[in-house]
Amino acid sequence: MRLARKLILSMVIGLALVLSANSYYRVRRELAAFDQDMAQDHQVLAQVLRESVTAVWTNAGREAAIALIDKVRSPSDMLHVLWVEGERMDARTAAEDALVTRVPILVDGALKGTIEIRESRHFARNYARHTMIRSLILTVVAVLGGGFIATVIGIRYVGKPIDKLVEKTRRIAAGDMASPLEIRQHDEIGELGTEINAMCLRLEETRHALNAEIAERLRTQEQLRHADRLATVGKLASGIAHELGTPLGVALMRANMIATNQNAGRETRDAGRIIGEQMDRITHIVRQLLDFARGRGTVPPGPLKRQNPTDLVALANHVVSMLQPLAVKRNLVIDIVRGDNTPEPPTNAQQIEQVLVNLVVNAIHASKPARKVTISIASDDARPPADVTPPMLAEDGEPHYAVISVKDEGIGIAPEILPRIFEPFFTTKNVGEGTGLGLSVAYGIVREHGGWIEVESERDKGSCFSVYLPLSFAELI
Repeated sequence: MRLARKLILSMVIGLALVLSANSYYRVRRELAAFDQDMAQDHQVLAQVLRESVTAVWTNAGREAAIALIDKVRSPSDMLHVLWVEGERMDARTAAEDALVTRVPILVDGALKGTIEIRESRHFARNYARHTMIRSLILTVVAVLGGGFIATVIGIRYVGKPIDKLVEKTRRIAAGDMASPLEIRQHDEIGELGTEINAMCLRLEETRHALNAEIAERLRTQEQLRHADRLATVGKLASGIAHELGTPLGVALMRANMIATNQNAGRETRDAGRIIGEQMDRITHIVRQLLDFARGRGTVPPGPLKRQNPTDLVALANHVVSMLQPLAVKRNLVIDIVRGDNTPEPPTNAQQIEQVLVNLVVNAIHASKPARKVTISIASDDARPPADVTPPMLAEDGEPHYAVISVKDEGIGIAPEILPRIFEPFFTTKNVGEGTGLGLSVAYGIVREHGGWIEVESERDKGSCFSVYLPLSFAELI
């Protein structure tokens, strides 16, 4: 608003100076015109009086001429005609309060006297004073009116738009790019507001792109860290499993011998049987460790290159037939949903079967009784994560993937533990119910195939694990 006040003050001062100068020079011009008119009137009157008085003086004498002069009367008291006997003075004198014109009278070449014409200048001064007062009043009125109009226009078209521009720049500095600047003017300020709005849109788009890039980089960094952790744990698991394999086999054989020894007492045989069961459990864990360790490579195994396309529907039916007793025991139904175009990606069927078994078992354990586990098989165009190289693009420019989804109707996964579900040995099950390696093994196998696993979960509504497998061989060669 300070700029508007400066503009208004400048306009008012400029208007006042222009009107004052115009009034002053107009009054001076009119005064000069009055003096010129008075001088012309005196010249005409003097010429007439000279000829008349000279003629009367010559014909009738001095008394008749002076009597003629006395008879000359002005219609007002401002003009006076006098006879000056025998004096010779300047023809015209411009005094401060009057204009005096002197006309010498010559008769037969001899100076007889002078006629003095005197006209007061009070009328001109009064006129000038009144004109100056009127001009001053008009100047004040014009300045006030012009100032009022300039104030209204300045505030509306300069002050308020500038305030909006300042407020918008402050919001931009605070990070607010959304609210547009509304200046409906077809001038430079309006163009500036339009450009600021366009700049905010570009900045907002850039900020969204930057935020998305930062989020993607953080996600990629976390995935790389996760892959590094899995690789480290895989190496450790491989070493532990290798070292435990032989002693576990020996211990299991001895436990079976004790359990089958008919000469031992019942209590001893039961103890041997229990030891054998626990050794079987340890052996199962060791086998999982070995599977996990084998899946930690960064390059797909050689035999995978020569695999034929896998019938995912037949594979899903086989998994359902294996896990049907577990589902019946928990009063669950396993349903298979096929898409319109059933994909057949090139995979290692045994490994993908293991992935599907792990996912379905987890879904059964997470589901509530009398609910349903759904296995969906379809194809989709998708963009892989940043750390997964996409396969050969199709004609429409998008990579094609086979998608196997396993959806349960359980309690869901808490958001705070969702990023950790693929970590080795991480489990939410009770002690003795799980090792925490199932999802890690599945994750490694899928990544070995050039795919990835996406998880969607909502509390008290269930979770959905989607396995993406490339349909082309570009990632596998």
